[in-house]
Amino acid sequence: MKTNIAYDVPTYPEFGHIYPGDYYADLPFDRYIDRQQPLPRGANVFDIRDFGAVPEKERLNTQAFWAAAKACEEAGGGTILVAGGSYWMGAVSIPSNTTLFIAADSEIVASRNVREMSALAAGIQGNEHGSAAFVLISNADNVTVTGGGRICGNGEWYVYEPRELPSLTPFPVTHIPRRDQADQINTLPGTIRYFYRQRIRYAEDKYGEGKAFLERPGFMVLVRGSSRVKFENIILHDAMAWTFNIEDCRDVTVRNVVVDDNRHVANTDGMDICNSTNVLVEHCFVSCADDGICIKSLGHCPRPAQNITVRDCTVVSVMNAFKVGTETGHDVRNVLVENCHFCMPDIYPGSVCGITLVSCDGTNLQNVTLRHITMDKVVCPLYICLNMRNRYKDPYSDTVGANRYWGGSISNITIEDVQATDVELPSIVTGFVAQKHDGQPVRQPVRNLQIKNFRVVYRDNEEQVAIPQEFDEFLTDYPESNAHGDVDACGLWVRHADGVLLQDIQVTPRSCNTREAVRLYDVR
Repeated sequence: MKTNIAYDVPTYPEFGHIYPGDYYADLPFDRYIDRQQPLPRGANVFDIRDFGAVPEKERLNTQAFWAAAKACEEAGGGTILVAGGSYWMGAVSIPSNTTLFIAADSEIVASRNVREMSALAAGIQGNEHGSAAFVLISNADNVTVTGGGRICGNGEWYVYEPRELPSLTPFPVTHIPRRDQADQINTLPGTIRYFYRQRIRYAEDKYGEGKAFLERPGFMVLVRGSSRVKFENIILHDAMAWTFNIEDCRDVTVRNVVVDDNRHVANTDGMDICNSTNVLVEHCFVSCADDGICIKSLGHCPRPAQNITVRDCTVVSVMNAFKVGTETGHDVRNVLVENCHFCMPDIYPGSVCGITLVSCDGTNLQNVTLRHITMDKVVCPLYICLNMRNRYKDPYSDTVGANRYWGGSISNITIEDVQATDVELPSIVTGFVAQKHDGQPVRQPVRNLQIKNFRVVYRDNEEQVAIPQEFDEFLTDYPESNAHGDVDACGLWVRHADGVLLQDIQVTPRSCNTREAVRLYDVR
C-alpha cells in the first residue's frame, strides 16, 4: 500500500453485518431505473478519473471528487461524471449549475470513518441536528443528480447489532401496550412495538445497557436552501440515517428514484421534505426502516412546507409509509398524495401505519388530500392526531393561539378511495380537550375531515384487546398509532372532530372481533 494513498478505515469495525430480511430482495429496479442513459460528453464534463479517482475497493477518492467539482464550478457549470466502477469517498458537495452523473455501472460509496464524513467545513454542514451529510447540496441553484447509478451510505457500519433478527414469519397474536403501560411501551414482550423495536439497530443506548453513543452522519443526501433541484434515475442505498432530506428548498423534482435501505438501521427515513415549497415526488420506490415519504416542518426554519405532490409511488416502510410530522414547528399546507401503494411484503410486523398526519408542536396542517391508495400488510391504515407535545417549549398562555403552547390545528383533510388488506389495528382520528390553569376547557378538534370509500380487511389472526373505561386525551405524548392503547372500534375511531363526513366505510374484521366497526366521540 502506498503511503500517499488514503484507504477507508471503519470507525466501528465490529459492525456492518447484514441479515435475511434487512433488505427487500424483490425490489423491481428495472421499473424505475434506466440503465441505458447515455454518458454525457463535451468540454464541460469533468470525469473524476481525470482528477485522480480510482475505482479500487476502500481507496478514498474524496480529493478527486472535490477537484472535479471545483473545476466544474470554475467553468460556470457542467457535469461531474462518475463512471467505471465503485468509488469510496468522504463527504462531498455539489455546486450550482451542476449535474452529478453516476453511470449505471458505478457508485459513490460513503466512508465508514466518521472523520471522513465530517470533512466539510462546519459552517457548511452545520444544522440543528449537528450532523454531517455524505452528499451535500447547499444554497445552490440548478442542480441535477442522475445517471442510473448508486449513492451508497454503508449504514449498518454506524449502528449497534440488533437485539433480535428480523422476523420472516407473521405473529399469531396482535397485541399493543395499554396506556397504563406507557413506561414499558417499547419493552413489553409480546407487543407489536416490542417486536419491531427489538430488530432496529440504534446508535444510542436505547435499553440502558451502558453502551456508548455511536457518532454517525445525520444524512446520506442533504439538499438545503437550494432551488431548481432534480433527482432522477438514481438509486439511494444503505443510508446511515435520514436517506434523502430536502430542507428549505424551492422547485424540487424527484422522479424515478429508488431508496433501497437496510430496513433495520434506525432513523433511515426514505425521503424527508422539510419547510420546502413546490416539491414533486413521482414514480419512486422507497424501502426503508423509518418513515417512507415524510413532510416535516422544522422549528429552526421559519418557512412553511407547502405545495407538495406525491404520486405513483410504492413505499415499503417499517414505520409510516406517508407521514406529516412528527416535527411540526411551522405550517404545512397544500399536500396531494395519489395513486400510491404502501406495503410490507416480507417481514413482520407490517408497516406501523399507512397514512399518518400529526400536528403536535404548533403546525397548522391544512388542505391535505390522499386518494387512490392501496395498502397491504400495513398494521394501521390511517392515523390523524392533533396534540400539544410542544417540542419547542413555548410558555403557557391563557390566550389560545398566542403561541404554540396549545398546539396548532388540522383542517380540510380528504381521505378517499383507500383499500387496505391484512390490517391489524384500527384507524384513529383525534383532537384533544385540555384545561387552562383556571379549569376552563380548551377544545382543539380536527376540522373538516372527509373519509370516503375507505375499505379495510383484517388479517385473520388472534387479538389481545384491553379497552379502558376512559380514553386518555394523549395531550403531550409522541404521536404514534400504536401508542394510544386499544379503542372500542375495530375499523375507525374518531374523537374531537368537527365537520366530519364518513361515506362508504367498509370493515371486514377478524373472526374473533367483538368491537363495532366505527365509533364517534365528541364529533360535531
